[in-house]
Amino acid sequence: MRKNYLHLDFKGIAPLLHKWKEYLELFQKLGFDGLLLELDCKYAWKTWQGVTRDQYSETDVRSMISTARKMGFSVSLLIQMQGHLEWALSGEKYASLRENNFIDEICPNNSDAVKKIEEWIDEAIDLCPDAPYLHLGGDEVWHLCSCPICQKSAADAADAALAVYLEHVRLCCKRVVAKGIRPMLWADMFVSRKSYSSIKTLPPETVIVNWCYNEKAPFAGLKEMADTGHEIWGAPAIRCGPDNLSGIYDESRVAARIENIRQWQQTGVNLLHTVWGRPASFNFLYPPWHSFAEAFAAAGTNGAVWDISGDDNFAVQSRRWQSLSEKYTELQSKGFQLFKSTTGMLQTCRHIGNPELFNAAWLAPAEKLDAEIREFAQELRSFFEDNGLSDAEEFTASRLAMLRPALPVPDGEQK
Repeated sequence: MRKNYLHLDFKGIAPLLHKWKEYLELFQKLGFDGLLLELDCKYAWKTWQGVTRDQYSETDVRSMISTARKMGFSVSLLIQMQGHLEWALSGEKYASLRENNFIDEICPNNSDAVKKIEEWIDEAIDLCPDAPYLHLGGDEVWHLCSCPICQKSAADAADAALAVYLEHVRLCCKRVVAKGIRPMLWADMFVSRKSYSSIKTLPPETVIVNWCYNEKAPFAGLKEMADTGHEIWGAPAIRCGPDNLSGIYDESRVAARIENIRQWQQTGVNLLHTVWGRPASFNFLYPPWHSFAEAFAAAGTNGAVWDISGDDNFAVQSRRWQSLSEKYTELQSKGFQLFKSTTGMLQTCRHIGNPELFNAAWLAPAEKLDAEIREFAQELRSFFEDNGLSDAEEFTASRLAMLRPALPVPDGEQK
């Protein structure tokens, strides 16, 4: 039977501990049988002391894993062995581990960096014992072999960057296998180079996960990777970019995600449905899971059991989020119209030599809009509180910044 896993990226908006079981019940109802948790910077990793945000304690995470397993879910973790480490490497504490001073990658030829990743692998395995997999990440390593040490180490290789990458990947995979767990690895570094045969150099237990979010079946490299003898999974996206600060719900993006999911379901391979929280640790927050409710339903093997028109709480809250999105779009339009009208009005008042007239004409509509924005902000915060979600203030502040127009300053008020 095909496995149907759900990847949850907790560096974005994530459930608070008291709501975790409620979301698990939804995932169970939809038909997911496994969870891959990417705790990222939200967990107090002992390996990365001093740089995490510590939303979840060790007790919290062990409780979350235990609850999920009691409900029948297979649970594994995802960490990073080389790239996407900006949250850990951006400060001075671990700056010495960087690849050529890039803040998002470790240097795989730096012995201290390698030791740090090995410690993290061990900690993750201890945190989630008896997990069938440990996903090591390994995607989008853009600065491979950019430092002199790495370049020198692979000077004789036809593809120096790939050679350095593979050496580090093999080391990490072997460490996971030695612990009795199967390593997982994203496929894009092989697909982008069309270097499928190099997968054969990895331990046979390694699972390669091919994420493709915009293409259609048959997906590039899927057959070639399967021919290596390794187990290959597919990874559609329930939620990913290019969502930005211009809105909080986009029906066309949801439709694109559903189509991507359906294309992958045609392949018959095991699936890991990714649900990203941010593009990267320091990027803007994606909206809550409720904004992609229909995509969650499409990804579940029992999608027909639940849909957004139902009367269960997740469906009700998803419709509530869509209503908030409509208000957000309306406020954006009002802000834009106010900006246009007040800009022209100020110039006219200046032209007739009476700029004071602008104040009375500007203040009333500006104050009315600001009151509506404050009311909307409170509705947003209430949604987060009612649904037990993190990052309410950050999300509210980032979206409100797009609602208040850069209004012109009347004469005499310049600073």
